[in-house]
Amino acid sequence: MIESTPLRWTLILVLAGTGVWFVFRGVRPGSGGAVPGAERISHLAHALMAAMMAAMIWPMG
Repeated sequence: MIESTPLRWTLILVLAGTGVWFVFRGVRPGSGGAVPGAERISHLAHALMAAMMAAMIWPMG
């Protein structure tokens, strides 16, 4: 867990920006590839991972 509040906010912004970018890449038309839909699923999974990592930054309880 990170004690520094400014560092927490910096990481939140980085992870949120990354998550938004992956959501954009996952829902935009033309996300082709060798296997149809594989890149779309990968991008959306990365967006979900960024959201889960952002949630782990803050202390619970």
